[in-house]
Amino acid sequence: MDFTANEGSGLNRTGGSNPPVSASLTRTNAAPVDRGGVLVDWHPTITRMASIRERPRKDGSIVWAVLWRDADTGKQTSRTMLTLQDAQELADFLNANNNSFALAARAASQKRSTAPRVGEVISRHIESLTGVAADTRAKYRRNTKRHILPALGAIPVDALTRADVASWVNGMEIADKTKRNVHSVLSAALEGAVRDELVPGNVAKGIKIRSGARAPRDPVYLTQDEIALILDAVDGPARMLVRLLLDSGMRWGEATALRPADLDLTQDHGVVHVTRAWKQTADGWNIAGPKTKRGRRTVVLPKAVTAQLRDHVKGIPQRSLIFVSKTGNRLDNSRFHKDVWKPTINAVDDHLHERPTIHDLRHTHASQLIAKGVPLTVIQRRLGHESIKTTSDTYGHLAADADVAAAAALD
Repeated sequence: MDFTANEGSGLNRTGGSNPPVSASLTRTNAAPVDRGGVLVDWHPTITRMASIRERPRKDGSIVWAVLWRDADTGKQTSRTMLTLQDAQELADFLNANNNSFALAARAASQKRSTAPRVGEVISRHIESLTGVAADTRAKYRRNTKRHILPALGAIPVDALTRADVASWVNGMEIADKTKRNVHSVLSAALEGAVRDELVPGNVAKGIKIRSGARAPRDPVYLTQDEIALILDAVDGPARMLVRLLLDSGMRWGEATALRPADLDLTQDHGVVHVTRAWKQTADGWNIAGPKTKRGRRTVVLPKAVTAQLRDHVKGIPQRSLIFVSKTGNRLDNSRFHKDVWKPTINAVDDHLHERPTIHDLRHTHASQLIAKGVPLTVIQRRLGHESIKTTSDTYGHLAADADVAAAAALD
């Protein structure tokens, strides 16, 4: 095999990198090791390095034999090279790869490859995607940089093996859902490489990742008495926001992006035009469209909250945010939870059947509509769900309960 010098580029058997041959560990340069807080003069076992021997032929020519104990077979092995340079290169690759000829050969193959690296293939794939939001593209870039490039990014795409991918997947210490998302980016990029005829097949395809899904947290549906307790415990302008979330079912990012210009409060039943929502992008938090196409909607408000909101927005410029932080900037969910929501719930916790999250205000809104007999299709449009299946999967059991109660009322 024609080897090319590749100091330090070999992969060890656990998927990491070994130091370059020039920095090979020896008994003279091994540093003392701190064991249990005590420095001792201890040296690790050193794998015997490959050696080179000159061998004359009968015709008077010279060849060079590289000898090593192969890490994979455990057998003493040799390979004859025609030149000293070739012999030295083979020895270098072996020494950099724990005397595994298989790894050494693979390292040499990677060095010779002219195919683009995995990182480049993924980058091209992400930039060529169509129909994805800017924040989604930014998330793909972040996940690639954080989870894929360190382990696989420098490998030529035509040298990437299924074993590489499996080892990488098993070595990621992240949530299974995130692991599946990251793997899907790699697999999709490799599908593109197959279409571009860079590789014959997608070595990431079919790699199984356990679901590892935790049981979803059950929504908390507040009673009217619990709602009253919470509203009484909320101080200042935050009460208006909590009231609006309860009576509109809007998402946090939608409600906190509202301006007076998005409201029509001229009638007894006010109307909210939901056309904006906060989204996190690579450049930070920005206002964009709602989460789904159906998220762009109008929401009619009850009379009481309409009157309260009409008073609340007085003096606020038409194109300024209605709900802001103390510094006048975006009202952050986590900050609101820490400063307002958590103290409020702590104050009334003894009187609640479960501790609700801020998002449970949206769930409570849906449950109240169902209790009043409002059809799921109407609730779907009001909540901005893209599919009725989402509404049915989330609240269908409540509708069934309401139907039983209606039948019981006729008994």
